[in-house]
Amino acid sequence: MQRTANVPVAVTTQHNDNRRTGLNACETTLHPGNVSPASFGRLFSRAVDGHVYAQPLVLPGVELPGRGPRDVVYVATMHNSVYAFDAVDPAASAPLWRTSLGPSCPLPDPEIGPPHYRDIAVEVGVVSTSVIDAVRQVLYVLAFTKEADGHHHTLHALDTRTGQPVLGGPVRVEANVPGTGDGSVGGRLAFTSARQIQRSALTLANGTVYAAFAAYGDRSPYHGWVFGFDALTLRRTGVYVTTPGTGLGGIWQAGQGLAVDEAGCLYFMTGNGGFRPDGSELGDSVVKLRPDLTPADWFSPFNNAELDAADADLGSAGPLLIPGTRLLLGGGKEGKFYLLDREAMGHFHAGSDSQIPQSFYVVAPDANSHHIHGGPVYWDLPGGPWFYVWPENAFLRAYRFSGGRLDVSPVSTSTTTDPTGVPGGSPGMPGGMLSVSAAGRDPDSGLVWASHPWRENANQAVVDGVLRAYRARDLTDEVWHSRMNAARDDVGKFAKFVPPTVANGRVYLPSFSGALHVYGLIG
Repeated sequence: MQRTANVPVAVTTQHNDNRRTGLNACETTLHPGNVSPASFGRLFSRAVDGHVYAQPLVLPGVELPGRGPRDVVYVATMHNSVYAFDAVDPAASAPLWRTSLGPSCPLPDPEIGPPHYRDIAVEVGVVSTSVIDAVRQVLYVLAFTKEADGHHHTLHALDTRTGQPVLGGPVRVEANVPGTGDGSVGGRLAFTSARQIQRSALTLANGTVYAAFAAYGDRSPYHGWVFGFDALTLRRTGVYVTTPGTGLGGIWQAGQGLAVDEAGCLYFMTGNGGFRPDGSELGDSVVKLRPDLTPADWFSPFNNAELDAADADLGSAGPLLIPGTRLLLGGGKEGKFYLLDREAMGHFHAGSDSQIPQSFYVVAPDANSHHIHGGPVYWDLPGGPWFYVWPENAFLRAYRFSGGRLDVSPVSTSTTTDPTGVPGGSPGMPGGMLSVSAAGRDPDSGLVWASHPWRENANQAVVDGVLRAYRARDLTDEVWHSRMNAARDDVGKFAKFVPPTVANGRVYLPSFSGALHVYGLIG
C-alpha cells in the first residue's frame, strides 16, 4: 500500500501490504466522527457474475486508453471473470473492462470433492486475491478451470488499463518433484490441480509472483505447495512442498497472502498434516522460506500431534509481521496467539513452547470453538501498537503490544451480539474479517472495519452478511453497521473470508449476492 503524503492510496495486495497488517494509515476522509447512519452508507453497487472470495484491489489514476485517468477497483469472481470498475463515480455503472479467464468448474464435481462438499457453493474459478504491480501496470490473477483435458490452475497477467493478456501468458501451474508422500509414483510427486485449492492470496515480492495451495475439503492425496513465477516472464522459478514424505499440510490462511520481510523471505502457516521434528515435514507449522523457496526456519507447537488429530489447523489464518520488529504474530483454530522471533523461530520442543517469546489463548477454551480465521490486523497509535482479532463465537478484541510482548488481557473488547444474543455478533465460522483505517497515529481517526455473517454459520452455507465499523481505540463504540439502515446499506450474502478494502474515503466489499458494494459519505 502506498503511503506517500498527498497521494491517493493504492491497495494492490491482500491486507494492504506484504507484512499483512490490514492497515491503511493514510485515510484522512473517514473517521469515527463521520461514519454514522446519518452520514455514511452505500453509495452504489456494481453487478458481477459470480461469488467473490477475493479482496477488491484499488489503483488510482489509471490511464485508460481514450478515457484518461480513472481511479479503478478490480474484482475477480468464481465464474473466472475479472472486472475493472470506476472506483468513485456512481454514474459509471458499466465495467471499464471485463476479462474471462476460461470455464469455471461447476459444483458438485467428483474430482475435486465428494458430493457432500459444501465449503464452496456453485462453482470454482478465481478463489484467491490477485496482486498488482502498479509500476508495470500488471494485474496477476490465478484461475481454476475445467476443460476438455481436465482441471487446471493457470496464472494470468493482465494489463490494468485494458484487461488484455501481457507478458506472454497465461501459464499453467505444473510441477513434478521428488517425494515419497501421498500420491507419489516412483519417488515423484506430481501437482494435481483437481486436488489443490488456491485460496491464499497471490504475493508479489523479489521480482516473483508466489502462489500457495491447500485442498478441497481435506480430500487426499494433497500437499501444501508454494510456487514462484518470474514476474516479467511468468516462467516458473521454484517449488516448495510442505509434506513431501507424508501428506496434507495445506496452506489456506483464510485467503491471506504469504507475508514477506525486508530480506524477501516468505512466511506462512500450514494446516494439519505430516510432521517430523527435523523439519522435513511441516504440517501445523509456521514456515519461513528464502526468496528461492528453499527452507530457512520454522516453528511448530509442542501439541502438534493433538492439533493434527483434531483437525485444529494452525494455518486457518495467516501471520502478521510486526512493523519495526523482527517478530511474527499468528494463530489458528486452537484460538491461541503465537509470537515468534523471525530470526530464531524455535522449531519444536516437546512438552512446551517455552522457546518462543510468547503464546496464549485469545479466548479461554470452552464448549464453543474460537477458531481464528481472519488473522490479526495492526495499528500503531500513541502508547504503542494494538492488534485486533475477531475469533469465532467471541467478541472483537484488541491487544496492546509493549516491551516486545502482548498484554494477555484485551485492552478493548466489543459488546456486539448477534440477533439471537450470541456473543461476538455471529455464531461460528469464520468470525470477523478485519481491516483498519486511520490518519497516521491520530488516536481519534482510527476505525476497525469488519465483515462477517449476520446470524448464521458460513462454514458450509451461503448466509446473510454484515459490514461493521468500530472506533479503533474503544471497541465498545460501534459507530455504524450495514443493518442500521438495511434498505440502503445491506450487503446481502456474506463473502466468506473477504476483508473490507478501505481507500480514499470509500469502503469496498463484495457480496455473494453478485455485487460489489461501495460505501462512503452520503448527503
